[in-house]
Amino acid sequence: MQREALEWGPAGVRVNGIAPGPIGGTEGMSRLLPEGMEEAMRKPIPLRRFGEIDEIANLALFLASDAASLITGAVVVADGGASLVQGFGAAMANAMG
Repeated sequence: MQREALEWGPAGVRVNGIAPGPIGGTEGMSRLLPEGMEEAMRKPIPLRRFGEIDEIANLALFLASDAASLITGAVVVADGGASLVQGFGAAMANAMG
């Protein structure tokens, strides 16, 4: 990501990424989250909820807009704080089998 931002920046191209956490109502969650585990997976997330599809879409729109014209080479983590919780990823992987 940063390499591409360095390479394409002089041409006015911004390169950014989004690292979403669990997003409710998606195919991935319906396939990967064991039935009855939703509350247990939500509880350790600091915001106590999964993301929504529209939140990721709005973040993508922001990054593509003039309001983010100075942002390049960034990865925006949109996970409600889940990545801040030590062991969250491992716990989620274990719960999913």
